[in-house]
Amino acid sequence: MGKVFTNDPYAELGVSSKKTGVHKATKNLSKGLYPGAFCQIVPMSRNLPDSILNSFAQVIHSDGVGTKSNVAYLAMKEGVSEDFLYNLAQDAIVMNTDDMACVGITNDIYISNHIARNSNRVNDEALAKVIQGYSNFFQKMQALGINLYNAGGETADVGSYTTTMGIDVTASAVISKDKIIDCSNIGSGEYIVGLASDGKSSYEDKENSGIRSNGLTLAINTLLCPYYRKYEETMDGTIDKEKLFCGKYHLDDKLEGTSLTIAEAILSPTRTYLPVIRDILQDDIEVSGIIHCSGGGLTKSINFGNDITYVKDTVCRLAVPPIFKEIQEIRGIDDYHMYQTFNMGIGMEVIVKNSSDADKVIQYANKYHIRAYLTGHTETSKDGINRVKIGSSIYTK
Repeated sequence: MGKVFTNDPYAELGVSSKKTGVHKATKNLSKGLYPGAFCQIVPMSRNLPDSILNSFAQVIHSDGVGTKSNVAYLAMKEGVSEDFLYNLAQDAIVMNTDDMACVGITNDIYISNHIARNSNRVNDEALAKVIQGYSNFFQKMQALGINLYNAGGETADVGSYTTTMGIDVTASAVISKDKIIDCSNIGSGEYIVGLASDGKSSYEDKENSGIRSNGLTLAINTLLCPYYRKYEETMDGTIDKEKLFCGKYHLDDKLEGTSLTIAEAILSPTRTYLPVIRDILQDDIEVSGIIHCSGGGLTKSINFGNDITYVKDTVCRLAVPPIFKEIQEIRGIDDYHMYQTFNMGIGMEVIVKNSSDADKVIQYANKYHIRAYLTGHTETSKDGINRVKIGSSIYTK
């Protein structure tokens, strides 16, 4: 076991997995037409005919890759590879599209990108590779029957506040109201199916570590060794340096138990589940809710449904992907905080009414060579408080 850090290790790096401050700041803002939905759903323009206003709604969603771009930057600076730059577009897109899939949107999504860079460190050639990544991902999705449209974007040279680069996306789409998945409909006695985040799906080019694009600040500073402290532009100057880059790996070291280097593992493109969710929603399956296990890891579901306990009793028996094992071992993180920060191998959860539908969800995932498991069930919370129970750990909202 490595050095043990007290309290929440993610918070010690200046990041909140629970985003308590954000929830507090936004509590009085409108939650949209369906307050219990995974994404905020808003009305169509009032300039449209009533028939459209009454039948359709829209989602406008923003997210990005966070500090994952710093690892691509390090790989570029160290001469390991510049090809990782292409994948950053996929990371930014999928963090939006797969949130939108949770409300039932799996196609015809418009993508606008924003790239902020320090042009003294990220040159035009590197920028071009990031931008090319958008086209590459659009083409891959098109081959699967998923239409993503380039709606333009902005590239800003803002070295005064961006030390390396930030990659963000805003995505928008329209959905028929009768197709919306509203997580407030999640009830007791339902089945939770987890879709694996690691392995190699039929539409991926190589093995995926499963890390996706959340928890990266903790992953980076736990896995990579002190050698990288020389790149001060990738470090938060308000954090004790002893907590940064405190791992044992160089970028080109192998991650045991995988075919990947550490760079490849950290920079595995965020897997999209759009084809799987599309197929599920086209079938006669009673889906109560879909949860993208992003910020908050496997405790994300705590924010959805009313008076629900999510009992994920199978999760602790599943094989944890090697990248998460290494993070836990090196930094000495307990299970409680690991499951609160990382997806731990389950990138998305589909909650259905009955066991036969759970079997169908597993089959649709397997069709794309993605493992899937019945990871738990839902129960009623007698006191009106949402909970997630993973092994002996109990999380409350």
